[in-house]
Amino acid sequence: MRLSFEWLRDYVRVKADAEEVAFKFTMSGSEVGAVTDCGADKIMEFEITTNRPDCLNVLGLAREISAIYDIDLLIPDIPPGISGNRDKIEGIECVVKNRQLCPQYTLRIINEVNIKPSSGKIKERISSIGLRPVNNAVDITNYCLMELGQPMHVFDLDKIKGGKIIVREAVKGEKIMTIDDEERELEPGMLVIADTKRPIAIAGVMGGKDTEVSADTRNILLESAYFDPVSVRRTARRLGISTDSSYRFERGVDKSMVIKASDRAAGLIKEQSGGRISGFIKSGDMKIDPRVVDINIKRSSAILGIDLDTDQVANIIGRLGMKVLSSGGSCISVEVPSFREDISRDIDITEEIARIYGYEKIPATIPRITPEIIRKDVRAEVKERMVSFLSAAGFNEIMTYSLISEDSTNRFTSFNKKPVALSNPLSEEQKVLTTQLIDGMLRSVSWNINRKNNDLKLFEIGKIYREEKPGREYREIPVLCIGMTGSLKRNWRDGEKTVDFYDLKGTIERILDDLKVVHVFETGDIPEMAPCAVIKIPDTGAVEGYAGRISPGILRDYGIEQDVFICHVRLDNVFGGVDLKKTYRAVPRFPFSERDISILCDKTLKSSNIRDMIIKAGEDLIQDVELMDVYEGESISQNKKSLTYRITYGLDFRTLKDDEIEAVHGKIKDLLSSKLKVSFR
Repeated sequence: MRLSFEWLRDYVRVKADAEEVAFKFTMSGSEVGAVTDCGADKIMEFEITTNRPDCLNVLGLAREISAIYDIDLLIPDIPPGISGNRDKIEGIECVVKNRQLCPQYTLRIINEVNIKPSSGKIKERISSIGLRPVNNAVDITNYCLMELGQPMHVFDLDKIKGGKIIVREAVKGEKIMTIDDEERELEPGMLVIADTKRPIAIAGVMGGKDTEVSADTRNILLESAYFDPVSVRRTARRLGISTDSSYRFERGVDKSMVIKASDRAAGLIKEQSGGRISGFIKSGDMKIDPRVVDINIKRSSAILGIDLDTDQVANIIGRLGMKVLSSGGSCISVEVPSFREDISRDIDITEEIARIYGYEKIPATIPRITPEIIRKDVRAEVKERMVSFLSAAGFNEIMTYSLISEDSTNRFTSFNKKPVALSNPLSEEQKVLTTQLIDGMLRSVSWNINRKNNDLKLFEIGKIYREEKPGREYREIPVLCIGMTGSLKRNWRDGEKTVDFYDLKGTIERILDDLKVVHVFETGDIPEMAPCAVIKIPDTGAVEGYAGRISPGILRDYGIEQDVFICHVRLDNVFGGVDLKKTYRAVPRFPFSERDISILCDKTLKSSNIRDMIIKAGEDLIQDVELMDVYEGESISQNKKSLTYRITYGLDFRTLKDDEIEAVHGKIKDLLSSKLKVSFR
């Protein structure tokens, strides 16, 4: 919304300059994005929130300044018009067929007009805010729209077919040539203004070309109405049109302004064109129920943290167009005007008082802080983050027994380190404190598969136990165990994707990357898993966990006949390497470039070594290195493999040139060739 500062001063005699007024507007909730020079005038660019359609006009914004500066509001002169409920006068009849979409519709006939270019204040004001002057009739409807917030339209009365205006829904296949010279096809449900032959306007959106007012027009029909906001919004979106009228109807115009705005426009048209107002039609009535809100000044004072008195509150409320009906003690009854649909509760009026009083005047106070007695430690936060991540990824959490049998312990020899056995167990199945969570995970998988639930993603965060010093010292070690089996997804569009090792590996990597734990995967060799990878933290070099496919022999012991992939990660050392701080990195302002590189190397060469070498050679120009493809097969010897990497180059502060990228890309290839003895495909 654009506002002329000089136009604003027609209604409120503020002495401050435009910049100060713009600041006051912003601080009170009507944000001014910019103030620009326009000759001797200043133009303000507003960002009006959707709950304040009353500020989409000069009078509404003048009312705000009247309240902020505590000065009188000068209401524009609106002469009394012809009134009465009639739907037919000499020369024209009005029929409204959908009262839900058009509760009230008015028409006014103005005869013997002299249509010519506007002059004086009308032309000056609308031009200053970027509207194109057309003629004195059309310009006055635009002037009143921006002044009062009520959209209106003028028709050439002599171009109306059949002497009838019909407000109805469009019929399938109907078309209209709008005033922007575009032919538009209408859809059923769209509200239109029509005569007996065809649509002549799209209700609340745009008028038609056939009945446009021109220099030859002698008699005009002035429309002022209230259209349903949802209907106007739906029609405008479907037709791809957005006008000043539709923008206001969509947000809700003041129901009490329909006739007043028509009176104002008719008086100005008569003044500018020398016409004669000869008839008025009003079809339908809108019942405007008065809204009364009771406000307790003491309660408002406590909420805002300031001392308010009755006279101060009454003055602010009155300046904003509300009416004080009664007051007694600290209670005030307020009648809310029809143009403030956003006010329905006492807290709404309290907010109005606060923004006009000035948020900057409300003293800042330090709230009372009650310290927490128990604070979460890093371990608790890490566990919560893991649970949240895995749950969001579709995993279900399980809890298994800490006591298992000796057979279960002996089944996993790689994890059977110094088990703790009970001296007096309740049963042989609960004799040993578990040394791994894999047994419980496989029992859960078996239990589900036996009940036809074959596609599983499970996890457990639990503890394993060891005897450090026989009979004297024992240790609890936190562990994360993840199990996956069956289909990862199964639907008619994507088909079936069976879980594999890389799905499990990717899950672990995302968890550790989220916690910013530096880690590496290396080839492992334990009898319980084949294939198997070990998970290490480079700083310590110790093995923190294993990930792989459980061997078929162990699966048979649990009655499982499908592949199961499990990872088992100790968390005690992971806790020490986490970084829970969140850092912001700005969205890149300059484009990045990508280059692919295909490498032929020995099967024993680790992909991580190649990736590290690429990053090292690329210095600060590399944003990312991603392994895109691994190939082993025809045209490649048995002891070789082909790896394709995608390297992303870029800087945050400028765009890289091609020669810079090619120089670094060549350096990477040279280093890989000399250091790792690879060739390129």
